[in-house]
Amino acid sequence: MPIFITVIILIYFITKQFEYEKVNRLTYVAIPIYSIYQITVTLPHRSTNIPVWIIILVFVIGACIGIYQASKVQIKDAKVTTGYTEVAGVEQVVYKKQIMVKGGARYLIGWAAIILAKFLLAFLLHLDVHESMMEAFVQDALKDMVFFLSFAAKEGPTAWMDWTLIGISSAVYTLRLIQKSPLVKTELLHHKHKK
Repeated sequence: MPIFITVIILIYFITKQFEYEKVNRLTYVAIPIYSIYQITVTLPHRSTNIPVWIIILVFVIGACIGIYQASKVQIKDAKVTTGYTEVAGVEQVVYKKQIMVKGGARYLIGWAAIILAKFLLAFLLHLDVHESMMEAFVQDALKDMVFFLSFAAKEGPTAWMDWTLIGISSAVYTLRLIQKSPLVKTELLHHKHKK
């Protein structure tokens, strides 16, 4: 991928983390569940020489990253314009309430920590990583921006680390959002949103 496209993708991704985005079940529930399912598929078998404590460590790192990412998240209940209607000859704005979340700097730092942890652990375990660190940053940024890319297969000896770090951190992030805000809990569990 040409460097200017890489830079544009990363700049766009970084700026999006400082804007509010709508809370939706696909991003905050489906992707963590799918990632956790993938952990079960890609975890190393007993026949590999990866110690159990390393696997536990990756789980703990993922959980810590999720907690860190959610620690300064901003949540708001916003009115979003959905259109206009005419009532008694007067045009009026039609609003829809939406729960919005802004990850900010801590989300970005956690996101980078996931990639760095994978590369560091792969290096320490002498595993081959089939991508450069820059490719990993760009691919993960794209997966974060375009949800269906999150379901793409991961291959190679570090696939289990990818899924574990992403799955556990995103599940913990979602659980922390639910714990922090009844609005997020209501939105994700599809209870009727109070006006």
